[in-house]
Amino acid sequence: MRILSIFVLILLMTITSALAQAMQGEFSPSSATKSFKEGDIFEATIRVWPVENVDLLQFKKLEKTVLFNSLYMAQITSLSLSKNNSDVVELNAVFIVNSTKTQPTFSFKYNDAIIELHLGALTFNELKDQSKDYYILDQSLNKSVFLAILISIIILLALLGIIKRKSVKEYLSGLKSNSVKKSKKKYNELFEKANKREDFESLYEDKEIWMKILVEITPAHIDFFNTLNQYQFKKEWSLSEDEEVKTSFDIIRRSFEK
Repeated sequence: MRILSIFVLILLMTITSALAQAMQGEFSPSSATKSFKEGDIFEATIRVWPVENVDLLQFKKLEKTVLFNSLYMAQITSLSLSKNNSDVVELNAVFIVNSTKTQPTFSFKYNDAIIELHLGALTFNELKDQSKDYYILDQSLNKSVFLAILISIIILLALLGIIKRKSVKEYLSGLKSNSVKKSKKKYNELFEKANKREDFESLYEDKEIWMKILVEITPAHIDFFNTLNQYQFKKEWSLSEDEEVKTSFDIIRRSFEK
């Protein structure tokens, strides 16, 4: 009986020790705001502990992924061990709300461990004023038309035997490259000419398009989004509000010059 008691005690100590060493995760917004709308942009911190022999590249892979089925991680702004505890990894990132259909948890793998994050009390709401539809850019029709034309061209060229398979790949690569160049040129001109409210709101409406062709999304771009977000639903802008938006935009005006 005594041996059985000792065995049970050892087993409980082993389980307790294993649970104590289990990796935990925390998702924490930088502001006290608990409710966001579709299209909103905010910063949050992900903390994971305890982490031994840390491999930050595994955490870097979270960039450009969707968490909780609602939050697109647009950019990691910092990733390092906590200054207060070397066993804790801190990842700071900028998130964009892209859906109101949330999941309460998000799990990802680190080595052999599964780390679970909890959304907590955050809620995401649909944007009631959709007159401008600035946060939804439905390009399904354009993509379908483009895809149909592209497939037709490929089939025609294949049937006629004009070009070989290697040439097809080179042609498609060049087509994509030219498309990106044209888009950059277009938005570079729009950014250079933008000077009034309608220009800024139009560029905000197209942000999901031109953000994809940027070499890098900087904090200045996020600042412009946040500034415009404060005033875009007001009927009229004051001189100071108009100047604040212009000043914020001037910092990113040369985004496409490279």
